[in-house]
Amino acid sequence: MTSGTERLIDGLVEDLEPVTPAIRLRQAYAVVLAVWAAVLGLVLWSQQSPMGAASLFADGVYLTSFVGLILGALGATLSALAAGRPGRDRLENAALGVSAGSLLVASGVCLAGMLVVGAVPSPPGADAMCLQKGAWLSLLPAGVILSFLVRGWTTRPLRAALVGMLAAGALGAAIVHLSCDFLGAGHLLRGHLAVPLALALLGTYPAGVVLRRLRK
Repeated sequence: MTSGTERLIDGLVEDLEPVTPAIRLRQAYAVVLAVWAAVLGLVLWSQQSPMGAASLFADGVYLTSFVGLILGALGATLSALAAGRPGRDRLENAALGVSAGSLLVASGVCLAGMLVVGAVPSPPGADAMCLQKGAWLSLLPAGVILSFLVRGWTTRPLRAALVGMLAAGALGAAIVHLSCDFLGAGHLLRGHLAVPLALALLGTYPAGVVLRRLRK
């Protein structure tokens, strides 16, 4: 190797910026769930007797909605984090399928409950209150998921942002679900299960823009 080639290689090496190693998928997943569990614990601790948690197994529609939100949140979170890891396309797609399927089944059960039992009217403003509360409680998980996506290698930032917002919305809605006093199927559909969809629709574009800019 000539001295000129060696100098060229040395110059290229000096120009390289240090790379921060990406956190492992399992570790990132555990961090997101730990943050969610901490927020859930604080919300339930602030209430003397959370009606939702106490009635979890008392109503089939309520329990199915909760399971749908949990599976939807776990699947979408895993799918979003896998989007930033090369070679994890199959895991990303499978987890997203589990998430979407769970949320759709839960929504269908709520619709069936409304048809069988009848539409029980929610107290005035209850649907909007839970929807807004779920959106606010989704912001912290959304920020944590987005921070991992920024450090990842996703080639589809808008899709990753969409799935990340869906995951954060489901995580926030699950907290609202356990702390809510209204168990009607219509309210669960409009005030709880609508949170992931609303956050995905409203948050995907700004999150995608942030993700693109921070990764440049």
